[in-house]
Amino acid sequence: NRKRKRQTRAETETEMLAVDACFTLPSSVTIGAANANVNASADIRIRDALSLAAAGGGGGGGVSMYVPGAAGAPPPPVLYGHISCTDPLLVQDAGFFAGPPHWTYAIGVRNSSNNGNANAASDTALLDRAIPPATTVRRRFRHFVALEERLREMCPGAILPPRPEKHAARAIEEASARQSTQFALQRAQELENYLNALAQHPVAGQSPVLRLFLTLQDDVGTAWPEVSSSALTRLGAVAGSTTAKVAEGTTSLLEDIQKDHLAAGEDNAELLALAANEGVRMGSCIQAVPKMEGAIALMREQGERAAITGMEVSKLCKDIATTDPAMSGLFDMLSSGLLRHGRRTKRLAIELSAANAPFVSQYRLCRYERMAFADRRAALKRRSAMRGRANNQAQKLMTHQHQAAVNMGRPDQLGRYEVQTAMADEYAVSAVREADAVGATLQGEVGRIASTRLVEWSASIKVLASSMKEACAERASIWEGVKEQFESTDLGI
Repeated sequence: NRKRKRQTRAETETEMLAVDACFTLPSSVTIGAANANVNASADIRIRDALSLAAAGGGGGGGVSMYVPGAAGAPPPPVLYGHISCTDPLLVQDAGFFAGPPHWTYAIGVRNSSNNGNANAASDTALLDRAIPPATTVRRRFRHFVALEERLREMCPGAILPPRPEKHAARAIEEASARQSTQFALQRAQELENYLNALAQHPVAGQSPVLRLFLTLQDDVGTAWPEVSSSALTRLGAVAGSTTAKVAEGTTSLLEDIQKDHLAAGEDNAELLALAANEGVRMGSCIQAVPKMEGAIALMREQGERAAITGMEVSKLCKDIATTDPAMSGLFDMLSSGLLRHGRRTKRLAIELSAANAPFVSQYRLCRYERMAFADRRAALKRRSAMRGRANNQAQKLMTHQHQAAVNMGRPDQLGRYEVQTAMADEYAVSAVREADAVGATLQGEVGRIASTRLVEWSASIKVLASSMKEACAERASIWEGVKEQFESTDLGI
């Protein structure tokens, strides 16, 4: 026992000398020397463990996770072919707690050919994500909402495609027996686009959550309690997450992303700069896109009103044709100009609405990007908490080592503190690794969205400019022609 105690004291002194030699605290930190050595010791242990894991040491041969934008990372295999959403079916559940009628959709998916990627087959076999050649399942809109929530938990830091929103008028329609088939077909197309966007996503497309959603033949409520067909099971699952969702919804409306990251302990300069830039961009997008949509709506309304006015003038022309033919001809020219102006304006509004779609898509993505930055902040807070716990355990261990060296304390109690310190270090290493993975995923996702935005917005701006130019020229020529007809008409006055 004395030999083991002497060996422990020697190891402790060696560790403290190494800490004093290679770790220097900032001048702004004013804590005691003992706490400084303890914090340094814990941070060095975490740093060494991370370096060992990055170098492949420790005997662990885990599966490497794909991080978007990482240097040298191969593209992830495409696991799914085209996903179809067809055959909307109106269903009325039985039972006392059955809700109103709802639509279910047939989701068909085919296995991807992997586009000739040689590594796709091996990666799929490694991750055990092979899917059947073709599957068809039925899902309702509630299941898509649960899919998005579970993907957010499974893929922190990822910017997911925007999910189709539930229309406000559907609450009235669902309470009645009349259900719109046209709405169901439109919603099926929206859900099909959403599922294909998820399948092509570099992070969500590899998730087992999406695989279960697309391939589980039974009701998905058997695996996800929050969408269970049993009302009691569903209420029990939803009650636990209600408080967190309400807090998230109230705090993420107006937030300064950079300040929140600094408060959470962000120490990556690139992510801080990215948070500042993206905060400014998202603020501008949130303010500008609704104004663009409002301008397009006003333009569409202007075209409709011009057409209505032209029709009324045409009726007036017919009424006075017998009493005043000359004035009737003038009203006919005006009516023709108003009708042509209205048709061209409505066509312009349709063209601008189609060209504005990429801007609307980025506007809806702002919410999901804020969620991705919130995932990074949550990971930073967990990292700080685990580091603090590791530092406290290291301080307790050093105190008991000192007592054991001076007073020959109990070896069993010292061993227990050593085990607790090692466990705290492992938790801290895991939290640091998780925060780094979320940060790398966030950087890659923001870069991916930025490259897509650069291509789509450049093409949309060209279409917007050319459509406005052509429409203005055509409308000017319409009224120039009407003016020339007015001037060439002999009123006989």
